[in-house]
Amino acid sequence: MTRQPLFDKITIIGLGLIGSSIARATYERNVAHRITGCDRNEVSLAYGRKHGFIDTASHNPLTAVAGSDLIILATPPSALGEIAEAIAPNLKPGAIIMDTASVKQPAIDAIAPHVPKGVHFLPAHPVAGSEKTGVSGGRSNLFSRKFVILTPDEPSDTPALQQATAFWKALGARVDAMPAALHDIVYAYVSHLPQLLAFAAAPCLQAYRTEDNATLQKFLRLSGSSPASWSDIFLLNRNDMLVALDRYLDVIHHIEKELAQAPDEPPKKADDRLAHTTLFPRIAASCLVTTLMEAEKKAGFSFACYAGTGFADFTAAASQAPEEDIERISWQYKAIRQVLGEYTQRLKAFHAALAAADTKLLKNAIASA
Repeated sequence: MTRQPLFDKITIIGLGLIGSSIARATYERNVAHRITGCDRNEVSLAYGRKHGFIDTASHNPLTAVAGSDLIILATPPSALGEIAEAIAPNLKPGAIIMDTASVKQPAIDAIAPHVPKGVHFLPAHPVAGSEKTGVSGGRSNLFSRKFVILTPDEPSDTPALQQATAFWKALGARVDAMPAALHDIVYAYVSHLPQLLAFAAAPCLQAYRTEDNATLQKFLRLSGSSPASWSDIFLLNRNDMLVALDRYLDVIHHIEKELAQAPDEPPKKADDRLAHTTLFPRIAASCLVTTLMEAEKKAGFSFACYAGTGFADFTAAASQAPEEDIERISWQYKAIRQVLGEYTQRLKAFHAALAAADTKLLKNAIASA
């Protein structure tokens, strides 16, 4: 049975990975009669037209939103305020605006002042992504069975909230809601911290990246993500990130102290590859799990249920029973101490950049990965 469209016209501003995936899913699932794509990049617009997932294309956000029932801002966070201000005069009464930023409070602060009376702003975070970027990386099933978190000002079940929920469900997503401040804490632990850890871990394993090791490849997958996009996200959520990173470093330091107490004798069955490709990922992943569990205990509810595939991939190395690894770690303590030391220094460089809110320093730290 053919689905009846939920909206007459949808405008998607920003045809990167998320925006183009929304457009593809909207088209394939017949969620709107018309889809307008808006992007400064002519290549992205041409790609959308060629592959048929946008009906009209525009470089101008103001004209693109004319007559739209739903406007989705899928741009970098730094552009949200400027775009919201630019489109405000052409928004029709009753229209819904949603953003897709993964840090909600700064997005709300940027957009909300420009939303006209009678227009509904519903901040959204689709918890879906890929190490791929750009319009060609989008796919129509990106949101299938993935969370979309809505962070409305008021939790009441308004018609606009019902429409927004129906939209994401039509794209295959699971929808939940929470306050923006709580959202940013949760995703500091289950999304932003794992991404930062992957950036820090990748250089430590440079010599082993081509290993035919599925768990290692999962552990390193996030390190292929866009440094520019993630440096912005880290800084937008820097306060919550610093709290999470501080606690993670505490757990790592505890492991380092235990290894420092190992007897000063030649390790048995020395195996540098084992230390790097199996035992180090195991320790780094286990420390993240411990950090998350402590945050959950403090908050009194589960964060892990909101995690995406990035968290699952990074922590896959910690999913096996630890008994055998404990003995193997004792055999390889010298090599593990060395790689953990390098890893810790990189984490401290990230911490210093975040604490200073220094964009250049943070980008340099990521670039070194």
